[in-house]
This record gives sequence, C-alpha cells and structure tokens, in this order.
Amino acid sequence: MYNDIDNYLWRSLFMSKNCAKAKPKIMSHITFNKLFFNNDDMCRNFFLNVFHPLGLVCPECGCVHFTLLKCRNNVYTCSQCSHQVYLFAGTIFQDNKLPLYTLLYGIFLFITSTKGISAEELSRQLGINRKSAQLLCQKLRYLMSLDNGCFDLKSKFIEIDGFHIGGKSHNGKRGLGTDKQPFLVALGTDQLNNYPNRIKLLQVKSENKEEVKRLMKHIYYDKDTTICTDGDPAYHYLKDRVHLINGVIDYKESDHLMYWINIQISNIKSNIDGIYHGIAKKYINGYIQEHAWRFNHRYKGFKLMFSMMRIISYSIVMTRKMLKDYYNKTSVSDGL
Repeated sequence: MYNDIDNYLWRSLFMSKNCAKAKPKIMSHITFNKLFFNNDDMCRNFFLNVFHPLGLVCPECGCVHFTLLKCRNNVYTCSQCSHQVYLFAGTIFQDNKLPLYTLLYGIFLFITSTKGISAEELSRQLGINRKSAQLLCQKLRYLMSLDNGCFDLKSKFIEIDGFHIGGKSHNGKRGLGTDKQPFLVALGTDQLNNYPNRIKLLQVKSENKEEVKRLMKHIYYDKDTTICTDGDPAYHYLKDRVHLINGVIDYKESDHLMYWINIQISNIKSNIDGIYHGIAKKYINGYIQEHAWRFNHRYKGFKLMFSMMRIISYSIVMTRKMLKDYYNKTSVSDGL
C-alpha cells in the first residue's frame, strides 16, 4: 500500500547528519512540494503510514485488503465484508474538512517554523479561513504538550527559575504580586552555565515550594546534580538532595549562573509578543509548551519529519469543542 512513498524522503531522513551544536538543515518547502503538491495519493499514504504503520486491518473481519472509495473522501472499503474505514477515524483529525495537501502542508509549516507561526499567517499561507487555521494550530500545540509530557529532564547541570507572562496587570503590580500567569522553567546544560540541551516548562499557581516539588517530579536528579536558582526560599528544601547553588543573582554580570535560562525566558516573551501579539490567558500554556517542543527539537534537521509523524500519530479524538473544554479545564485546575 505504501510502496509509492518517495524513496528520497526516507533516504534523506536516515542519512542526515546532525551537527552537535550547529542546527542542521530541515526539509525545504521546494522538496516538500515536489513530494506532495497536487498528489493526493502521496498525502494519503503519508497519513496511512502515520496512523496505520502496519497497514489497514478491517475491525470486522480482519481482512487487510481495501479499496479507496472514489465517491467519498479518504474512505476505504474492505474487499471481503465491505466495511468502511475512514482514514482519520479515531485520530485528532477526525473532524478534518481540509484537503489532504492543505492539512499536511499546514502541519509542515507549523512544525518546521523556527519561532512559531500565527493563525493569521497560516491562514494566509494555506488560503483558508482564520478559524480553521486556529483550530489546526491549537491541535498541534496540544500534541506538542502531550509529547513534552513523555520525557523527564535529565542533565548533570540544571538552572531553575520562575517567570510571569500575559497582558498588563489589572492590579498594577509586578513580579510575584502580578495577576499574570506564572511558570516554572528548568533548563539542562552540558556544562555549568554553558551548552543548554533541553528545557521543561510547567504552568503553576505561584513560585512556591509545593509547585517546585511538582516540577522536580519531571526531573532526574541525585547528589551529583548541580541546580542553580536565584535565591528564592522555595528551593531551599533541595539543599540536602542535590548540589544546590541558591544565591542572589547579579544580572548585570555577563556570566551569571542564570544566563541561559534568562535567555530562554526572554525568547519566550519576545516570540509571544512579536508573533502572536497577545493571547487569551487560558491558552498561554499551549504557546509555552510549543516553545519548549521547538527548543528540544532544534537539532533534528531532516529527522524533524519523524518527530512530526510521531506527535500526530497520537490516536485521540479532539474536536473544536473538546479542545475548548480542555483549555477551560486546565485553566481552572491551575487557578487561572
């Protein structure tokens, strides 16, 4: 069923060589369009590989032979019992109304964007309305959030800090007294204060001991782990568990111990202000998790296509209403 998947794509994926610190090349738009533009069979086979890597199997009779129905979009019929199977059934794109190429190209644009892409820009690139583009973006951010939750941070050196993000405070306060959304961020580095590798971001109610403990559940650490913080008492309980450097930071120094984590916090705020121009508070965590996913996959190169296939393979149904309920639920549970 999948023999017509172009060998160039897979050869490029397996043969790409990732440089340790220099970002490798990703698949170009020209290459992508050579493979998939005006070719519904290639687009369809791509999604078949993602959602049915072992091939379609009839849930009624177990037959593996199917015929594509010409009268219905992306629906296959079993050659033995005539049971019909929809390509996106049981997946996050079950309610998809977009043409196959438009959907796949939208996913490609979103995943491969270095800093992110707004729904307005995506709608312009794809020639679709803003609501459809926004729904696609929200689904992909949801999948990125799920993917981020599949790993725990493991590094010998870790920087941890808290920050607030959102619109202007209505109470006129700054810092810990603000009504902006607080987050905790943990950044792993290969050396003390050098060579950042992976990041973990957690939406919290405030920067306190209990929330720090919740963050530490997602971090591998032992006595040999060095953790740098900014002197906040919320981290004092770690002093007997790790090598804790918890002192007041002089941010005027160019080589202070929180340098790289502050770079990441600054990048997050700049991206949200520069690309998205303000977002509803309940959706902020989705954008934050998107940033974390992009940072953790920045050295993938051509293999980013594998990462793209992996995150969209999560077989869950998530309609527009379900997404809305999800964001409402998470915002309430985190005290927004």
